[in-house]
Amino acid sequence: MWILISALLSTIVIYLLIRLVQQGAGGIKQTSCQKIFSGFETHTIIVMDDEINSIETVVNTLVRVFRISEKQAINLTLRIHNEGIAIVWTGAMNEAEQYLQNLRAVGLKCFLTKIIPKNF
Repeated sequence: MWILISALLSTIVIYLLIRLVQQGAGGIKQTSCQKIFSGFETHTIIVMDDEINSIETVVNTLVRVFRISEKQAINLTLRIHNEGIAIVWTGAMNEAEQYLQNLRAVGLKCFLTKIIPKNF
């Protein structure tokens, strides 16, 4: 069962990464994409849209938790709202766990997944 869930999450992450690369500067500025994927990341946090949290709550939470600009948070929030799901952060496991805890404390639907290298 866990293997199936892991495979599904990996597929979602790959799909989102491909969409992000294909869209380039579409929703998030290209500089943000370059910052997100430096090649040293091992984990990613994905936030899903819900009917509970307002757009304002999500924007404010992303600004507070990740210390990003309000404009970046708005872009990510709109992506979450319009597409139903978005990668909001990538990085090391130890940082990811704290970020995930902070997002869940507000009630955001989110999960952490490991990035699997292509040549693995």
